[in-house]
Amino acid sequence: MKSFYTFILLVLCSTLATNAQKVVALHSDANGVQYFDGTSALQDAYTAAVATDTIYLTGGTFIPPALFDKQLTIFGAGHHPNATTATQATIISTHVTLGDNADGFYLEGVVINGNLNLGDANDISVNDIVIKRCRLGTLIAGGTSETNTSNNNLFVENIIFSTSVSNLRSSTFYNNIFQNRNYNFTDLLFVNNVFNYQSFSSNHWTIENYANNCVFRNNIFLNESAYVSEGNGQSEWINNIFCSPSTNTNLGLDPILTNNYHMSRAEVLVDQSGDNFNYAHDYHLQPGAAANLGDDGTETGIYGGVYPWKDFSIPTNPHIVSKAISGSSDASGNIQVNITVEAQDN
Repeated sequence: MKSFYTFILLVLCSTLATNAQKVVALHSDANGVQYFDGTSALQDAYTAAVATDTIYLTGGTFIPPALFDKQLTIFGAGHHPNATTATQATIISTHVTLGDNADGFYLEGVVINGNLNLGDANDISVNDIVIKRCRLGTLIAGGTSETNTSNNNLFVENIIFSTSVSNLRSSTFYNNIFQNRNYNFTDLLFVNNVFNYQSFSSNHWTIENYANNCVFRNNIFLNESAYVSEGNGQSEWINNIFCSPSTNTNLGLDPILTNNYHMSRAEVLVDQSGDNFNYAHDYHLQPGAAANLGDDGTETGIYGGVYPWKDFSIPTNPHIVSKAISGSSDASGNIQVNITVEAQDN
């Protein structure tokens, strides 16, 4: 309940402030609630935060600290234009970098106008994080060390431009949309994702450059050429829809194949084209594709599985549906404020 009142006060503060004064609320069990505004609001809130605190961001653009090196929970207002008309989308203006003390970090409902870096240097281990309903550039987990890998991380319902994750292990991607090429998958699980990228047969570019010892279940690969994946480690491919040729699809060394489907790209999604994500596209399945179920009995792609895609990517914190604020006060000095808030159950 405290977090709900914090959120309402945050909305009121940000609504009554000027556009330049985006407000950040820091909710701490130890230190109560603090509010920050101005161009450095997120940086100031981060400086004041201690591990396990929660930060709430309104709509607007925020400058991040150079490094997030604490276990924090951060909620934004969302990123879908149809769901943020009352608040604006929450945008982090540049790269987000997590340090080796950021284990357990949670981020939901923001656009990252840059990359998400797991580690501020090669071979930094960042573990047990959750990234949910965000839109980001390249996910990077660099390095070569087998002892400082980043493990047990969860990525759910995100829009991800690309990945370069040579140091990521034992982590899971559920119900994400990938736009571009991906590099260096090892010991990862991919369930109910959609891969938009079109590889080029002339130069043998693959969607997954080196997918080793991974499991791919109930995904959709919109690539129409034969070059889907390569790698020296055996990967499993289970109940996926491929738009590449069934007779010569390249899935790496000695792939283990179980009940996969091959369809033309035009038969799969209701309305999608090109490599890039577009909010106007419709990633629901056409009836013929919907008949090709995943291994859990739900549909393949982002609307199936244990984390079905939530339309409009609304975060789990209370959502501002509408707001109306009078432009002037009445004779008693009161300002009329009407805000509609909807609780979210997931």
